[in-house]
Amino acid sequence: MNHRHAFLAVLVFMVTAMTDAAFGETLYVSAKSAQLRSGKTSLDPVVANLKIGEALEVVKRDDRWVQVKTAKGVAGWIYSGNVSESKPAGGDNELAALGKGFRRTEASGVTASAGARGLDKASESYANRVGITQQHRDAVDRMTANKIAEDDIQTFLKAGRLGEYAE
Repeated sequence: MNHRHAFLAVLVFMVTAMTDAAFGETLYVSAKSAQLRSGKTSLDPVVANLKIGEALEVVKRDDRWVQVKTAKGVAGWIYSGNVSESKPAGGDNELAALGKGFRRTEASGVTASAGARGLDKASESYANRVGITQQHRDAVDRMTANKIAEDDIQTFLKAGRLGEYAE
């Protein structure tokens, strides 16, 4: 084997190694709940139920699925739409988390609580200044109050063959 062939063989090996094993890469569960499966389909058995924010070590990527290992050492496959490279913002209140991201500062418990019940004083002042009607404010409050159960979301995704249930 000449030097050119040896160099190409080493290069192919390195590229293959980099794409097969994302060495040291960490992903985070970005869905409220997600299933870690024994294989790369939604029909494979669930080996673990994961929670939002849980850290996962990447073992291998394959199209829309990622093979990972949990901190407890459980290995399996997760749909790529259920993970992200950055850890999701935590918190007890989803509206407070949204406010933190929007304002780029920490929302106080009082602000988050006021935001959950309706507009806080600063938001109310802004709404008045730009002419947002009470009818529209009430509509936003009704929309943010709606909660969809995780089981209902999974049923919808399965029925529509969306996300990890796509063929």
